[in-house]
Amino acid sequence: MKRQTSTRTIPSLSQIVPFDVLDEARLHRLVAASRLVRAERGEVLIQADEISTCVHVVLDGEVRCLLLAPSGNEKLIRIAGSGEIFGEEAALLGRPAMAMAMAARNTRLLHVPVALVREAMATVPSFAEAMTTRLAAASYEMMLHMQLCIQLSSTQRVAQYLSQLAPEGVEQAEIHLASDKQTIAAQLNLTPETFSRVLSRFVRDGLVTPHGRRGLVLDNLPQLRRAASQ
Repeated sequence: MKRQTSTRTIPSLSQIVPFDVLDEARLHRLVAASRLVRAERGEVLIQADEISTCVHVVLDGEVRCLLLAPSGNEKLIRIAGSGEIFGEEAALLGRPAMAMAMAARNTRLLHVPVALVREAMATVPSFAEAMTTRLAAASYEMMLHMQLCIQLSSTQRVAQYLSQLAPEGVEQAEIHLASDKQTIAAQLNLTPETFSRVLSRFVRDGLVTPHGRRGLVLDNLPQLRRAASQ
């Protein structure tokens, strides 16, 4: 993992939520104190139980956050892509990370000192509100994920996942899967074989049509949403 400290190589945070609400002077101070990190695919960025002193901002690439069982099995709990942040909850609390973070492909990250993030939250109300909203949204998303994995059948999980990728109120939509089927199956707490079997059934029933490598046309969203709720 390569680290760079020259601020000339560090992109601005001005386009990344929640840093986009900060003024130029505050952004410059954060960037000047941050480090650019280049990680290759498979590199571990955070170890479980590690106490981090920074908030991780993904500039480009992809990071997977994983829970590890004593048996060595991994449970994918989140994927952080370009423009997203991760590890902020443990860093802000000063507590050990609950999950391991690993680069899913070659990735550039910005390590923003958590002390300066706390300072900005204390002095800029709009930033504190944006960060609080983000943390609340992440908590809510985690609860939805738990509900999906615990309460829903495999058919319901896949139907809900696909439905959520489409705009509200439409009856048909073309979508693009951001990850491969194996990764999506892990997110839904399914085996790849089960995910493929459910998807194939949706294709046979006329609910979904494959379109390209990762593209899908959701031909009957009302019925797909009913499948998610039944």
